[in-house]
Amino acid sequence: MIKIGWPPGCYGSYVMQCIFAYSNLGNGKIKIGADGDSHAFRDSNKASLHFSNTHDWSFDLDVWINPTPGHELDYLSNHMVKQEDNNVIQTFQQSFPNFKESLSNWTDNDNSPWILREYSSFWINNQQYLDAYRVRPNASFDVNDLFNTDKDIFPSLINRLGLTVTTDSATMKVNQQQWIAKQRYHNLQHRCNAWVQDIVQDRNTPTPCHTIFDEAYVQHCLREQGYEIRCNGLNDFPKTSTELRELLYDQS
Repeated sequence: MIKIGWPPGCYGSYVMQCIFAYSNLGNGKIKIGADGDSHAFRDSNKASLHFSNTHDWSFDLDVWINPTPGHELDYLSNHMVKQEDNNVIQTFQQSFPNFKESLSNWTDNDNSPWILREYSSFWINNQQYLDAYRVRPNASFDVNDLFNTDKDIFPSLINRLGLTVTTDSATMKVNQQQWIAKQRYHNLQHRCNAWVQDIVQDRNTPTPCHTIFDEAYVQHCLREQGYEIRCNGLNDFPKTSTELRELLYDQS
Protein backbone atom coordinates (compact mmCIF):
# COMPACT_ATOMS: atom_id res chain seq x y z
CA MET A 1 0.00 0.00 0.00
CA ILE A 2 1.55 3.29 -1.15
CA LYS A 3 0.78 6.23 1.15
CA ILE A 4 0.46 9.43 -0.86
CA GLY A 5 -0.50 12.91 0.30
CA TRP A 6 -1.06 16.32 -1.25
CA PRO A 7 -2.77 19.60 -0.33
CA PRO A 8 -6.26 19.99 -1.87
CA GLY A 9 -6.10 20.67 -5.60
CA CYS A 10 -2.43 19.67 -6.02
CA TYR A 11 -3.06 16.92 -8.59
CA GLY A 12 -2.46 13.91 -6.36
CA SER A 13 -5.02 11.77 -8.18
CA TYR A 14 -3.08 12.28 -11.40
CA VAL A 15 0.17 11.29 -9.69
CA MET A 16 -1.44 8.13 -8.30
CA GLN A 17 -2.71 7.21 -11.74
CA CYS A 18 0.71 7.74 -13.33
CA ILE A 19 2.53 5.69 -10.69
CA PHE A 20 0.07 2.87 -11.32
CA ALA A 21 0.06 3.13 -15.12
CA TYR A 22 3.79 3.53 -15.71
CA SER A 23 4.90 0.78 -13.31
CA ASN A 24 4.47 -2.98 -13.25
CA LEU A 25 1.09 -2.36 -11.59
CA GLY A 26 -0.54 -1.03 -14.80
CA ASN A 27 -0.39 -0.99 -18.57
CA GLY A 28 0.99 2.46 -19.45
CA LYS A 29 -2.41 3.98 -20.21
CA ILE A 30 -3.96 6.89 -18.33
CA LYS A 31 -7.40 8.49 -18.62
CA ILE A 32 -7.94 12.19 -17.96
CA GLY A 33 -11.43 13.57 -17.37
CA ALA A 34 -12.94 16.46 -19.32
CA ASP A 35 -11.92 18.87 -16.54
CA GLY A 36 -8.39 17.50 -16.43
CA ASP A 37 -9.09 15.36 -13.37
CA SER A 38 -8.09 11.80 -12.49
CA HIS A 39 -10.89 11.21 -10.01
CA ALA A 40 -12.18 8.19 -11.93
CA PHE A 41 -8.92 6.43 -11.12
CA ARG A 42 -8.83 7.75 -7.54
CA ASP A 43 -12.27 6.26 -6.91
CA SER A 44 -11.53 2.94 -8.63
CA ASN A 45 -10.81 -0.46 -7.11
CA LYS A 46 -7.32 -0.32 -8.62
CA ALA A 47 -6.51 2.77 -6.58
CA SER A 48 -7.96 1.40 -3.35
CA LEU A 49 -5.92 -1.80 -3.72
CA HIS A 50 -2.58 -0.02 -4.06
CA PHE A 51 -2.90 3.48 -2.54
CA SER A 52 -4.04 5.27 0.56
CA ASN A 53 -4.30 9.04 0.21
CA THR A 54 -4.64 12.06 2.44
CA HIS A 55 -4.50 15.86 2.41
CA ASP A 56 -2.55 15.84 5.70
CA TRP A 57 1.23 15.81 5.75
CA SER A 58 3.12 13.33 7.95
CA PHE A 59 6.58 11.80 8.07
CA ASP A 60 5.33 8.29 7.23
CA LEU A 61 4.06 9.19 3.75
CA ASP A 62 5.74 7.46 0.82
CA VAL A 63 4.93 10.36 -1.50
CA TRP A 64 4.20 14.00 -0.62
CA ILE A 65 3.52 16.61 -3.30
CA ASN A 66 4.59 20.08 -2.24
CA PRO A 67 2.59 23.09 -3.46
CA THR A 68 4.56 25.75 -5.30
CA PRO A 69 4.41 29.08 -3.39
CA GLY A 70 2.45 31.77 -5.19
CA HIS A 71 0.04 29.29 -6.80
CA GLU A 72 -2.39 28.78 -3.91
CA LEU A 73 -5.35 30.14 -5.90
CA ASP A 74 -4.56 27.65 -8.69
CA TYR A 75 -4.95 24.78 -6.25
CA LEU A 76 -8.03 26.14 -4.50
CA SER A 77 -9.95 26.64 -7.74
CA ASN A 78 -8.75 23.30 -9.09
CA HIS A 79 -10.00 21.55 -5.95
CA MET A 80 -13.29 23.42 -5.66
CA VAL A 81 -14.29 22.81 -9.28
CA LYS A 82 -13.26 19.18 -9.61
CA GLN A 83 -14.37 17.96 -6.19
CA GLU A 84 -18.08 17.85 -7.03
CA ASP A 85 -17.90 17.68 -10.82
CA ASN A 86 -18.18 21.42 -11.48
CA ASN A 87 -20.80 22.05 -8.79
CA VAL A 88 -18.86 24.86 -7.10
CA ILE A 89 -21.81 25.90 -4.91
CA GLN A 90 -22.11 22.37 -3.49
CA THR A 91 -18.37 22.22 -2.80
CA PHE A 92 -18.57 25.65 -1.15
CA GLN A 93 -21.38 24.52 1.15
CA GLN A 94 -19.46 21.40 2.14
CA SER A 95 -16.28 23.37 2.81
CA PHE A 96 -18.03 26.17 4.72
CA PRO A 97 -21.19 24.66 6.25
CA ASN A 98 -21.66 27.59 8.65
CA PHE A 99 -21.16 30.44 6.23
CA LYS A 100 -24.80 31.56 6.49
CA GLU A 101 -24.39 32.07 10.23
CA SER A 102 -21.40 34.30 9.52
CA LEU A 103 -23.61 36.40 7.25
CA SER A 104 -26.70 36.38 9.47
CA ASN A 105 -26.88 40.19 9.45
CA TRP A 106 -27.17 40.28 5.66
CA THR A 107 -30.67 40.79 4.32
CA ASP A 108 -30.07 38.76 1.16
CA ASN A 109 -28.61 35.72 2.92
CA ASP A 110 -28.81 33.01 0.26
CA ASN A 111 -26.54 31.26 -2.22
CA SER A 112 -26.30 34.16 -4.62
CA PRO A 113 -22.89 34.17 -6.32
CA TRP A 114 -22.20 37.75 -5.26
CA ILE A 115 -22.65 36.83 -1.57
CA LEU A 116 -20.41 33.76 -1.81
CA ARG A 117 -17.83 35.87 -3.63
CA GLU A 118 -18.00 38.65 -1.04
CA TYR A 119 -17.68 36.14 1.80
CA SER A 120 -14.75 34.39 0.11
CA SER A 121 -12.89 37.64 -0.55
CA PHE A 122 -12.36 38.09 3.20
CA TRP A 123 -10.80 34.68 3.94
CA ILE A 124 -9.11 33.81 0.67
CA ASN A 125 -5.73 35.19 1.71
CA ASN A 126 -5.78 34.66 5.48
CA GLN A 127 -3.14 32.60 7.21
CA GLN A 128 -5.40 29.67 8.10
CA TYR A 129 -6.17 29.11 4.42
CA LEU A 130 -2.55 29.61 3.35
CA ASP A 131 -1.32 27.14 5.99
CA ALA A 132 -2.96 24.32 4.04
CA TYR A 133 -0.48 25.10 1.25
CA ARG A 134 2.62 25.38 3.40
CA VAL A 135 5.77 23.78 1.96
CA ARG A 136 6.73 20.65 3.93
CA PRO A 137 10.07 18.86 4.38
CA ASN A 138 11.00 15.64 2.58
CA ALA A 139 8.67 16.24 -0.37
CA SER A 140 8.91 13.96 -3.39
CA PHE A 141 8.59 16.91 -5.78
CA ASP A 142 6.84 20.27 -6.26
CA VAL A 143 3.58 20.66 -8.18
CA ASN A 144 5.21 22.80 -10.87
CA ASP A 145 7.46 19.85 -11.74
CA LEU A 146 4.35 18.24 -13.24
CA PHE A 147 4.11 21.17 -15.68
CA ASN A 148 7.75 21.03 -16.75
CA THR A 149 8.05 18.83 -19.83
CA ASP A 150 11.84 18.80 -19.41
CA LYS A 151 11.41 16.89 -16.15
CA ASP A 152 10.51 13.22 -16.17
CA ILE A 153 9.74 12.67 -12.49
CA PHE A 154 7.90 9.36 -12.60
CA PRO A 155 10.70 6.85 -13.38
CA SER A 156 12.76 7.83 -10.32
CA LEU A 157 9.62 8.03 -8.16
CA ILE A 158 8.46 4.58 -9.27
CA ASN A 159 11.89 3.07 -8.63
CA ARG A 160 12.08 4.68 -5.20
CA LEU A 161 8.76 3.03 -4.32
CA GLY A 162 10.22 -0.38 -5.11
CA LEU A 163 8.27 -0.78 -8.36
CA THR A 164 9.55 -1.34 -11.89
CA VAL A 165 9.17 1.19 -14.70
CA THR A 166 7.41 -0.49 -17.64
CA THR A 167 6.55 2.52 -19.83
CA ASP A 168 8.89 4.39 -22.15
CA SER A 169 9.69 8.08 -21.66
CA ALA A 170 8.11 9.10 -24.97
CA THR A 171 4.71 7.76 -23.90
CA MET A 172 4.97 9.48 -20.53
CA LYS A 173 5.83 12.81 -22.20
CA VAL A 174 2.89 12.62 -24.63
CA ASN A 175 0.54 11.86 -21.73
CA GLN A 176 2.04 14.70 -19.71
CA GLN A 177 1.51 17.20 -22.53
CA GLN A 178 -2.10 16.08 -22.98
CA TRP A 179 -2.68 16.40 -19.24
CA ILE A 180 -1.14 19.88 -19.10
CA ALA A 181 -3.39 21.04 -21.95
CA LYS A 182 -6.45 20.35 -19.77
CA GLN A 183 -5.29 22.18 -16.64
CA ARG A 184 -7.21 25.46 -16.82
CA TYR A 185 -6.13 26.66 -13.39
CA HIS A 186 -2.36 26.48 -13.75
CA ASN A 187 -0.78 29.93 -13.25
CA LEU A 188 -4.24 31.32 -12.49
CA GLN A 189 -3.01 33.32 -9.50
CA HIS A 190 -0.34 34.99 -11.63
CA ARG A 191 -2.91 35.76 -14.32
CA CYS A 192 -5.30 37.28 -11.76
CA ASN A 193 -2.48 39.39 -10.28
CA ALA A 194 -1.71 40.75 -13.76
CA TRP A 195 -5.41 41.48 -14.34
CA VAL A 196 -5.65 43.46 -11.12
CA GLN A 197 -2.86 45.69 -12.43
CA ASP A 198 -4.73 46.06 -15.72
CA ILE A 199 -7.82 47.19 -13.78
CA VAL A 200 -5.92 49.70 -11.66
CA GLN A 201 -3.90 51.06 -14.57
CA ASP A 202 -6.91 51.26 -16.91
CA ARG A 203 -5.80 48.71 -19.51
CA ASN A 204 -8.68 46.91 -21.14
CA THR A 205 -8.13 43.12 -21.00
CA PRO A 206 -10.46 40.11 -20.62
CA THR A 207 -10.93 38.44 -17.26
CA PRO A 208 -8.85 35.34 -16.46
CA CYS A 209 -11.40 34.29 -13.81
CA HIS A 210 -13.12 30.91 -14.01
CA THR A 211 -14.90 30.67 -10.63
CA ILE A 212 -16.22 32.84 -7.81
CA PHE A 213 -12.97 32.08 -5.96
CA ASP A 214 -10.85 33.67 -8.67
CA GLU A 215 -13.23 36.62 -8.64
CA ALA A 216 -13.01 36.79 -4.84
CA TYR A 217 -9.22 36.82 -5.08
CA VAL A 218 -9.37 39.76 -7.51
CA GLN A 219 -11.77 41.52 -5.14
CA HIS A 220 -9.37 40.89 -2.24
CA CYS A 221 -6.38 42.21 -4.21
CA LEU A 222 -8.26 45.37 -5.15
CA ARG A 223 -9.24 45.88 -1.51
CA GLU A 224 -5.56 45.58 -0.57
CA GLN A 225 -4.88 48.48 -2.95
CA GLY A 226 -7.62 50.61 -1.44
CA TYR A 227 -10.52 49.84 -3.76
CA GLU A 228 -13.91 48.23 -3.17
CA ILE A 229 -16.33 46.91 -5.78
CA ARG A 230 -19.98 47.93 -5.88
CA CYS A 231 -20.81 44.26 -5.49
CA ASN A 232 -24.36 44.20 -4.08
CA GLY A 233 -26.33 42.02 -6.49
CA LEU A 234 -23.32 41.58 -8.80
CA ASN A 235 -23.95 37.92 -9.65
CA ASP A 236 -22.32 38.21 -13.09
CA PHE A 237 -18.74 39.36 -12.62
CA PRO A 238 -17.46 41.81 -15.27
CA LYS A 239 -15.75 40.20 -18.25
CA THR A 240 -13.22 42.96 -18.89
CA SER A 241 -10.99 45.12 -16.73
CA THR A 242 -12.69 48.27 -18.04
CA GLU A 243 -16.13 47.03 -16.98
CA LEU A 244 -14.84 46.20 -13.51
CA ARG A 245 -12.99 49.49 -13.15
CA GLU A 246 -16.30 51.31 -13.58
CA LEU A 247 -17.60 49.55 -10.45
CA LEU A 248 -14.71 50.57 -8.21
CA TYR A 249 -14.75 53.17 -5.50
CA ASP A 250 -12.05 54.34 -3.13
CA GLN A 251 -12.80 52.74 0.24
CA SER A 252 -11.01 55.54 2.11
